[in-house]
Amino acid sequence: MSKRRFLIWLAAAVALALPASAHRLDEYLQATRIDLSSNRVDLEIDLTPGVEVVNDVLPLMDANHDGSISTAEGKAYAKLVLKAVVLTVDQHRHDLKLNSVHYPAVSEMKSGTGIIHLKASALFAPVTSGPHQLYYQNQHQTNLSVYLINAYVPKSPAIQISGQKRDKRQTEIWIDYTLTNGVATQPHTAVRPNR
Repeated sequence: MSKRRFLIWLAAAVALALPASAHRLDEYLQATRIDLSSNRVDLEIDLTPGVEVVNDVLPLMDANHDGSISTAEGKAYAKLVLKAVVLTVDQHRHDLKLNSVHYPAVSEMKSGTGIIHLKASALFAPVTSGPHQLYYQNQHQTNLSVYLINAYVPKSPAIQISGQKRDKRQTEIWIDYTLTNGVATQPHTAVRPNR
């Protein structure tokens, strides 16, 4: 990993760790980062249940109530999360494929420090040169949750993000971008949100 990439990831980790450690105990923090390219969108979703709500979400993860989350249970819950996510590019909805999910120990979640790391992606035909819009919405556990959404700056200069708009709760984001000169590679660095 290059020094620049390490520093970017370190900055992103610190930025996400601050809200995670400071979030209220009675909320489920859902932080999403979006990687955008001409024919693919990658999502990284970190889920941190507060100690006062973990017992509301844990039964959805630990379906057999044995005190641990098996691989099958973990995948089933990750797919449940993704069912509550809408992703469109130019108003065309795209299905999300679960790439990986990692669960902390149940004891960490019960103490409010455990973070579930979920990665998913959508593949589609490359978009043409010109302006485009990505829309993302997360409606998983809205009665318990607080949300954060951020995009990565594209690594390739072929994609330029021209604007971002979020709803107040950050359950939704609209990302306006322009593609020039054909296919672009995947992005890596964080875009600062508009204020």
